[in-house]
Amino acid sequence: MGIKSNVDDLIFKLEQIKDKTLNLEPVMKQIASDMASTIRMNFRNETTPDGVPWEKSDRATKENGKTLQDTGRLRNSITYKYTGTRAAAGTNVKYARSMHFGVTKGAYGKRSVTQKVNAFTRTRKGKTENVKSYSRNREIQVPWGNVTGRKFVGITDRKRQRYLKKILEHIGGGNV
Repeated sequence: MGIKSNVDDLIFKLEQIKDKTLNLEPVMKQIASDMASTIRMNFRNETTPDGVPWEKSDRATKENGKTLQDTGRLRNSITYKYTGTRAAAGTNVKYARSMHFGVTKGAYGKRSVTQKVNAFTRTRKGKTENVKSYSRNREIQVPWGNVTGRKFVGITDRKRQRYLKKILEHIGGGNV
């Protein structure tokens, strides 16, 4: 009789673990939210996920601003998604990949543009002359210069272990 109750307890515990394993959505929501918070912290600290400082951008240096945060669009676009089996955080901003990995001048080809030049006064060989406004067509390389990559998305081994621990705690599996 005592053996039967131990078996019943074990079966009950296994059923609980199975139910929690089939519904990982609550823990995935926590993990996805934490991933997004970590990315936002990378922007705040101007560091990679591993804590390595980003190289200061020319614009940030000139304007005494923050790197990758001229308008704040990229930083503010960080969102997260989760399902019962996955957690993800990132951005849908088109230029995010280039900012994260970097890109070389002209990597995306050339683009035709029309440049409008306003009227101005110039001096040549000691003579001053007025130049009327005009338009001209040009081809420019895209991007027009090299872009240094500054990693802002990623998971460290320490975070990976923390997330695994959260999942195991959720299903009742204890520590890693």
